[in-house]
Amino acid sequence: MRAFASPLLLAAICIVASSSSLAGVKAPSPISLSLIALNDFHGNIMPPSGSVLVPDPDHAEGSRVSAGGAAYLSSLVRQLKGQNPRNTLVVAAGDMLGASPLTSGLFHDEPTIEVLDAIGLDISSVGNHEFDKGRLELLRLQQGGCFPKTADASAGVVGVDTCMHQGHFSGAHFQYLAANVMDQRSAKTLLPAYAIKTLSGVKIAFIGLTLKDTPSVVTPAGVAGLDFKDEVQTVNALVPELRRKGATVIVVLIHQGGQTTAKKVLDKSCPGFSGEIVDLVDRFDSAIDVVVSGHTHQEYVCFRPDGKLVTQTGFYGRLVTKIDLTVDGASKRVIAKDANNRLVLNDVGVKNSDGKLLPLPRGYQTLAPDPKIARIVKRYGDLTASISDLVVGRVSEPMDRKRNPAGESRLGAFVADVFLAGSSDPSYGDKAAQIAFTNPGGLRSDLSAGGAVSFGQLFNVLPFNNNLVTMTLSGEQIVRLLEQQWEKPQPQGGRILSVSQGFSYSWNDQAPEGAASGAGARIVPGSVQLNGVPLEPQQDYRVTVNNFMASGGDNFPLLREGRDVQNGEIDLVVAKMYLRTKGVVRPAPLGRITRLP
Repeated sequence: MRAFASPLLLAAICIVASSSSLAGVKAPSPISLSLIALNDFHGNIMPPSGSVLVPDPDHAEGSRVSAGGAAYLSSLVRQLKGQNPRNTLVVAAGDMLGASPLTSGLFHDEPTIEVLDAIGLDISSVGNHEFDKGRLELLRLQQGGCFPKTADASAGVVGVDTCMHQGHFSGAHFQYLAANVMDQRSAKTLLPAYAIKTLSGVKIAFIGLTLKDTPSVVTPAGVAGLDFKDEVQTVNALVPELRRKGATVIVVLIHQGGQTTAKKVLDKSCPGFSGEIVDLVDRFDSAIDVVVSGHTHQEYVCFRPDGKLVTQTGFYGRLVTKIDLTVDGASKRVIAKDANNRLVLNDVGVKNSDGKLLPLPRGYQTLAPDPKIARIVKRYGDLTASISDLVVGRVSEPMDRKRNPAGESRLGAFVADVFLAGSSDPSYGDKAAQIAFTNPGGLRSDLSAGGAVSFGQLFNVLPFNNNLVTMTLSGEQIVRLLEQQWEKPQPQGGRILSVSQGFSYSWNDQAPEGAASGAGARIVPGSVQLNGVPLEPQQDYRVTVNNFMASGGDNFPLLREGRDVQNGEIDLVVAKMYLRTKGVVRPAPLGRITRLP
């Protein structure tokens, strides 16, 4: 008779055998993964103007250095990739193009796509500026094809076309993601919601999305037929699907951000972290490991209480974030994470008031430009040089976007005066404008030097080619418009419009924000005046804004109520003619807006 072992004995034998076999097996080693993150490049393939304040071992207040430029950015990316060549991806959080300088903007940002491909960008979320020219243009930049040829002699640009490589443009080789952007007809996402990449056996999922308030900061035509869904609901709903597909690491690329109180870049202490991104990240599913953010043009590396890592690199490609993840070799889950922002230090240098180059702070070293990228940038720079260098006027001294406590800037006052002059000449008759406003987001660069102003400099200030729009508003409506500068969903602190010469008002800083009832909340009653005379609530006035604002952009819906609407010239053309006819333009004195107390 054959004997059989009992089930319990067989189980014990199996356990012992298994333990004996595993005793000599080494546990899988941890896996190191790296991300190189970017955001808000805005087509700055050439080194941007301005500087960044960096820590200086010899000066407590820090020192300013010149940073950015695609050729230098590429060199840093290559260096960082070399630290972990098999397991590194390059990712971005939107606004990589749009509001671009002439070198890219003249060719509908195809140069930026070409450069980002050459640098090695793998994945990017969309930002609000990816919708500046509408969904079809965004899809063209992703999929390829030429922009329709135009000839705009009035803007000083004749016969400029895209598809600059033997008449072809293949589109971006990197993938745009848009998890919360839904096409109303198909009920599907406009672009893929996520992408999964596998590095050394680890599946990393990237969810890409933009701020749900994109329709309020983009011309309505640019987002027609699209819905922008809640960011948190979108992310959290995708987590189970990504887990089912084997993703053990999840990264969110989101075009929304916050700010800190840090004064210098490269500060990892994350002081006073605040803004829209904080609440979003804290409500994201705990499965999210890293959040790469953008939109607010800030620089930070922050950890949330639940361990989520949140980063942003400022803007214009002056910094990148190197994110390092340590993944358990068995579970493939993240067991450690860290990040550092790295400076794209170019060799352009910063000059003092005497025109002399300032020395680099001790311990800093400039990057050598990547020759391949430098050739691409030079090609487009040469193609635009004759247009860019054309002198269109002169200013007596610099005009910048720096705001005084009331919210005014010298550049904003100048552009508002340009808008008024361009819509109030005798040809307008009784339709001539009396007041003009311009939004701060429409001013993308400073006129940072006195003297000659080139077309390229002016284009960089006004790169959107918006038309002027003149409309009739009552005095009461104008006061309500001014109140909307602080009403939600405006950013914290409001969005103060620049106003034209002859218009003035006062606002009370102690009054509560968000009073949608209209007059009398923050605007001091009786303070709104035109040429020293208080506005009459029921009297009509002619007001000029750009077409973006006229459509309710930047959260000014009242402007959609304008009557007797008249479309005017392109803002850039008006500014060019203003400079040509005024001789030397001097900055207007501020004081049109008064802040109380």
